[in-house]
Amino acid sequence: MPEPADSSAVLRVVVTTALGALPLEDALVTVSTAADEAGARTLLYAVRTDANGMTPPMTLSTPPLSNSLSPDNGPPYAVYTVEVAREGYTPLTALHVTMFSGIPAVLPVALTPLEENQSSSQTDLTATGDPQVLYHPTPGEEE
Repeated sequence: MPEPADSSAVLRVVVTTALGALPLEDALVTVSTAADEAGARTLLYAVRTDANGMTPPMTLSTPPLSNSLSPDNGPPYAVYTVEVAREGYTPLTALHVTMFSGIPAVLPVALTPLEENQSSSQTDLTATGDPQVLYHPTPGEEE
């Protein structure tokens, strides 16, 4: 498999149930951009998991690796939202999934079966706050 370009990274999602013990086939996995100021997102991928609970590789755009060399270059990562759903299971949303240029990532997701006669519910994997700050100036440095 060729290495991703300097401005992309490959994401795979592995979906399981039974606290990660059993792979979950045919789960719908969608990847979209993080919400903008208006709350809008752009859908990038909508794929299904295979018999091993794994999605196909999804190549996502990222800032160049050189952004990690200085805090003035902007964030060295891109932020995405991943949603996972399958009939009979509680859907999950992973917010602020960070992707770094050239670094492949695997996102493990464990879905919980719905109780009998329960139609659906929603659970978020991560908080809805801002992405993690990777750089803090030392005292005396300008921001």
